[in-house]
Formats: sequence, C-alpha cells, structure tokens
Amino acid sequence: MKKLLVVIMVMLIITGCKKNEDIVQKIEIEFDNDYYQVASPYKPSISGNYVVNNVLNNYDVNDIENSFMMLSSNYFKTTNSFYQAGQYLTRDELKELLSDNNLNNNEEIIINDIKIKPIYISSIHEQNYLTPNGNLKGVTIGLIINPYQAYKTIYGSYNYEIVEMETLEPLIYEKANDIVKYIRAKEELKEVKLLIGVYIQNRPNSMLPGGIKYFGLADKEEVKLTKVNLESQYFNSKYVLNNDINLYNAFSNLEKQIKKVNDTINVSGKGLYYNDQIQNIEITVYSGIFSRGKLLYLCNVISDELAHFDNQVNIKVIIKSGNAKVAFIHKKGSSLKSNVYILEG
Repeated sequence: MKKLLVVIMVMLIITGCKKNEDIVQKIEIEFDNDYYQVASPYKPSISGNYVVNNVLNNYDVNDIENSFMMLSSNYFKTTNSFYQAGQYLTRDELKELLSDNNLNNNEEIIINDIKIKPIYISSIHEQNYLTPNGNLKGVTIGLIINPYQAYKTIYGSYNYEIVEMETLEPLIYEKANDIVKYIRAKEELKEVKLLIGVYIQNRPNSMLPGGIKYFGLADKEEVKLTKVNLESQYFNSKYVLNNDINLYNAFSNLEKQIKKVNDTINVSGKGLYYNDQIQNIEITVYSGIFSRGKLLYLCNVISDELAHFDNQVNIKVIIKSGNAKVAFIHKKGSSLKSNVYILEG
C-alpha cells in the first residue's frame, strides 16, 4: 500500500477582509466534511467556560465541546453550517444561573450525618451554528450534571457521594425546561432552532470523561428529552470487549505490531460511541526518542494495521516523543489508505 508522506506547515492567509465583512471565512478544523468549519474571525466563548467551585471531577472542556458538536451535527449539517463558540450566555449570567438561588437551588441532602446543599449543575455549555453568510442558524445548550457531590470529612479532606440517576432524572427534566425558558426570553433567540443536551460527568479520578445521556429539540418554551448514550471508551476496556469485539481485536493487533518495533512503546486508544456505535477513533503512540528512519518505519507499520479497522470510521493517530508530537496519521472512513504527516524538520 502506498503511503503519502509530507511535512506539514500550517499557514493562515487572510486577504481582502474588511472589518465589518459579514461573510463567514472558512477555517478547517479537521480533514473532511464529517467535521465543522469555524466561523472567522474566531470568537472565544463569552462565558469563559465558567464552572462552579467545589467540583472534584475532571472537567474536560474538549470532550464536552466535541460531544456536543457530534450531537449537533444531526441538526446543523457540517456541509452548510459553521461553528462558533457561545456568544449569548455571559460569564456573569452563568454565575447567576448556577448559583444556589437559581438552577442549583436544591434541597439539602445528608451524607455521613453531614448536611450539604448539593450543586448538581456544574456548568452550562453553549455552541452557536451559523449560515454561510454569518446569520445565526441555531444554538446548542449543554447542561453539565455532576452526580458526585463533594463533602468535607472530619479530617478536613474532601470526599464524594454519588447521587443515583433516579433521584437526578426528575431534576434534569425540570432544569432543562428552565434553561429553555431562559434562552427563549432573549429577543434574538426566541425563534432559533434550540438543541438541549445533558452531559453527565464521570466519577472523580476517572481517566475517562463523561457523556451525553439526554437530548431534545426545544419548541417555543419547553423541551422533551430523549435518552441517549454518547460517551468515550478506551479500546482495551471491558465495554469494548463486550460490545465491539472487532475493534477490540483490531486495536490489540495494532499494539502487538507496534511492540515488535520497540517493546517500550506505549499505545493508548479511545473512541466516541453513540448508542454503542463507534463514531471516531483516536490513538496516541508514545514512542520515545527515535531516529528519522525508525519513525518512518513505525508510521508504515501503523498505517498497514489501520486498514484492518472499521472502514466507516475516521481514525487519527498521534505519535509523541516526550511531550512533542512528531507524527500524525489520518485515515478517512471511506478509504483504505492512510495519510502520514511528519511534524518535525
């Protein structure tokens, strides 16, 4: 199989752009039409990804953003929609919404004889989707739910107690409708398509992030949520062994072939599953210090093995040497060929 070997240099050239130009400029954030293009000029979220205090979980902004992008692609097509970080919910608004006088106004619970006032909504994530000429097409709002409630022990350290989903579910339905009413009260958002998703955070100290468990398309003042399972899984996990044996075996074989190059190389792989169907594959290879020739050989070995993975799924492989990314391999779901990019001179 032929491999494409190139050295990447990324340049952004902007010509003839006026300050008040409304046309959306195309900035590719991925390699094909399965991913969104970003509206230009780039605007960061005006909320600054505000998160409430006293959350023990790892708050993975990238996973949350990617998960809601994937959910949104069912309603805002990647071929004619442009992504923009949230521009309608400010940091001050989120502080107010997430306070214990507003959406987090919950009844006290008792944990180990200690009364605490739980904070179930740790953040609100906003995404905007634009038409090619820059008009707002729709908004996605994610409620980030934390079932793991922190409390202070008698020794002064923090621990947590899980609140079961049967307790949380009625609250989730209620708060989702509260946020719909709040969004619809904004004049510019009264009529836009509004997608609501609920992301459940994983337990503290988990290496994996959480996942989206509910979603719904809102009407004028309410939303009916549907259960869904959109979450990341490691390929050597029991979940993948039990639900996706072909991928489990393909990843195991890839590890074996890489170990033949050098048995000190470590490999990590994870993917995003949507109702038990794999949506993308991301693999990281920690290679140590290699010569150029050995790095190229490693890329060839990996490229050959990727041909045995599911042909309907995009695969990204990053090869690292220490903290530096030295190579990137990309295989489109529709192709047997992998493109190899060497990232160092």
